[in-house]
Amino acid sequence: MKYDHDKGGSTDGRTDSARTLSLDSYSFNFTVTTGEQVRAYGGPPAYVLRLRAMEDAQESYYVELSERYDALWLAAAAGNIDEQGRELRQSLLDDQGRDRIGERQHARALLRARRDRQLDRCEAFNKAWMRYLKHDSGGAALGARMVVFNEVFPVEANLPVDPQTGEYMWMGKKWQPLEPPTRKQLLERFPLRQPV
Repeated sequence: MKYDHDKGGSTDGRTDSARTLSLDSYSFNFTVTTGEQVRAYGGPPAYVLRLRAMEDAQESYYVELSERYDALWLAAAAGNIDEQGRELRQSLLDDQGRDRIGERQHARALLRARRDRQLDRCEAFNKAWMRYLKHDSGGAALGARMVVFNEVFPVEANLPVDPQTGEYMWMGKKWQPLEPPTRKQLLERFPLRQPV
């Protein structure tokens, strides 16, 4: 349907010309078939949703690690980490997650033992962080989810196969299956603390 302003006429002022502009009078170098229009009403394809969910799962895993990393650093400052690297739970935390009473008691104990506070905090944190990475169940769950993703995604996305190598192709390049982060990669992203 053609509107008056498509033919060079003016609108009567009741509608915004940018919203009432018809694309019928323009030519494009592509066409959208009726089938494609119907598919577009269904939303994005399942493989796009699956890829987005996998990216969100990875991001939430890293956010969880970051929060735990910060919490263990605070616990190390308060002396709430035992010799095996386990965090001792405290119920006297303030609104910032700190145990101020425990920090004072720990500082007194270090002073009596003539130990450096920063060195002790780093040692305790490093024990706790390595223990956490060793027993991290979130990484195993993410890895299991990635295995399922790697099996389903190439077929669901209908990825082409390179006839010479037999490998799946994604956007003109060899498709790389997702792999869970290794301990080395995690330690690069969340390093052990060193006294300054």
